[in-house]
Amino acid sequence: MNQPQMSEINKMGWNQNAYQAWVTRHGKPADYAEQLKVDPSSKVSFYLDEIGVIRGKRVLNLLGSKGNKAVCFALLGADVTVVDLSSENKRYAMELAEAAGVSLTYIVKDVLELTEEEMPPFDIVILEMGVLHYFVDLHPLFQKVSKFMKEKGSFIIRDYHPFISKAIRFSNGEAILDGNYFREECLEVDVAYAALLPKEMQQKLEKNIIRQWMLSEVVNALITSGLKLRKMKEDKGVHWAFPTGSPEGIAERLPGTFTICASL
Repeated sequence: MNQPQMSEINKMGWNQNAYQAWVTRHGKPADYAEQLKVDPSSKVSFYLDEIGVIRGKRVLNLLGSKGNKAVCFALLGADVTVVDLSSENKRYAMELAEAAGVSLTYIVKDVLELTEEEMPPFDIVILEMGVLHYFVDLHPLFQKVSKFMKEKGSFIIRDYHPFISKAIRFSNGEAILDGNYFREECLEVDVAYAALLPKEMQQKLEKNIIRQWMLSEVVNALITSGLKLRKMKEDKGVHWAFPTGSPEGIAERLPGTFTICASL
């Protein structure tokens, strides 16, 4: 499968009642905006630790989904642009931004189709949580990112740890080794927000196609794309798999996410 084919399938997947799913999860944009306005720093504190002062900086949030992180950055004084395939995500994000009293630039487009002319340089480029697997080759993505960054800009990737997503299955409070970390083939999966929709609606949803990457593949793609690694971190805690706590501290003994900070 090539990238245009994957992107077209995933575009269809992400334009199926995503707006309704986010309302189910977070409430109406006006209500969610009030929550974010109370303490926007807390929602993006992880990034602020790496970025420092955000006010006045230009932030590019690639595959920024429903825009909650983007709105928080905007509330803190950043000039924020979001790029995503889903017009339904854009609808929620723009209503969220309006209710929060901030402005966003939201481009509905395949990241790899963006041009340098339409994307002036950014201080910070962010890719976060469950997005790398929408690319069949990471090199074009990272090369594109490098073109959108200022000379002293920062690129931050934060995603689910591939060991968990590729090799571990969780069932009834147990972590089960049930996969192949070295698997390379693409997979057909439910769209990420499917569980937020009614059962009868879930059954009608088109699937997504993903390609899960090993951690070394991500690092090597960054290096060969001309980006310099500044920091890498693996975070413990698979908290989403054990919402009420894990027996024998399993959640705290497994890597939950990883973060890589890079620059030109």
